[in-house]
Amino acid sequence: MSSTPTETFDVAVIGGGIAGVTAAYHLAPHCRVVLLERESHLAHHTTGRSAAIFHEHLGGPLNTALTMASRSFIEAPPEHLVDGPVLTPEGVLIIGAPGHEAAIESDVLQAQQYTPSTALLTTGEALELCPVLQPEMVGNAMWEPDSGALDVMGLHQAFVRGCRAAGAQIVRDQHVVSLDRCEDNWQIKTTTDRWQARVIVNAAGAWGDVVGQLAGAQPIGLRPLRRTAFTVATDYDTSSWPFIYAANTPEPCYFKGESGGQLLCSLADETLSEPCDSKPEELDIALAIDHINRLTTLDIRAIKSSWAGLRTFAPDDSPVIGWDNQIDGFCWMVGQGGTGIQTSPGAGALIASVILDTALPKHLQSIGIEKSAYAPRR
Repeated sequence: MSSTPTETFDVAVIGGGIAGVTAAYHLAPHCRVVLLERESHLAHHTTGRSAAIFHEHLGGPLNTALTMASRSFIEAPPEHLVDGPVLTPEGVLIIGAPGHEAAIESDVLQAQQYTPSTALLTTGEALELCPVLQPEMVGNAMWEPDSGALDVMGLHQAFVRGCRAAGAQIVRDQHVVSLDRCEDNWQIKTTTDRWQARVIVNAAGAWGDVVGQLAGAQPIGLRPLRRTAFTVATDYDTSSWPFIYAANTPEPCYFKGESGGQLLCSLADETLSEPCDSKPEELDIALAIDHINRLTTLDIRAIKSSWAGLRTFAPDDSPVIGWDNQIDGFCWMVGQGGTGIQTSPGAGALIASVILDTALPKHLQSIGIEKSAYAPRR
């Protein structure tokens, strides 16, 4: 591209993870969109390192509402955008250790307000769903049968295909280094090119505050938290097992069956980090193995592969979607935490409604979603 922009886009989306591509997908049918990704390929960071689970009782009421608004798309995305199902039924079993039963009971009552199928299980009922659990480690459990396993990259690719079909441009290797407001347009400089757009959508994930400060915005106070995950081989048939999450226990961890005789495992750690290409921590892997071996009879001895990702949270742990109240033409779409994949269709519809200044779609209104609840300076 030439050093001087020759085209003015209506919207420039910064970030090619799930937030950026769903924003571009929902906006592209209505305006001229360019998506700028800093890496050489899309979904390099958090999106590509997700545990890939859909369950509605995750991340607080604002995330739950967006997840509920996203279910219909995830269950039946447009056929021309996908190569197969995006969602496969897989229940979620959240374990409470002995002595922590009251916390699980409270969580069940709260979850049932949104998802009536959520149930409180006894120790014996939990072991029927996952027989490798140690009975003395399970006080009770929360069962979410209507959850599922997500094809994360299939969903991400659906948005990519859709926004390209609608005319959006997706450009990689575009590390944004400056953002300048000139009259009614943004002048965007990357390490290699210059771009011009009337509106910026900041979907930069862990780098959200960095991008915001380039535009002159006050930081949200985003917290990138590292989580390490790894796979191990197993001889067990895990095809009927749910996603096991030991949350209300002194020894947190999770694991789920994967294809090819593998288990995906994690300590469910949340370690504050700078925005970066996150790497797995050996200590977190060792602790996770210890916790899972205490919780189960799996007797994990070695790992096959490991990785880490950053889950980025706003100060109140709820997503930030909306106009900055001090910077013209600058819209935030950050802070999705661990829910960015499962909330993406709803979040995309919300950001499009904000930017296009239209009424919220009916499927968002019916759940009680309001734009002001997600506003950056709420």
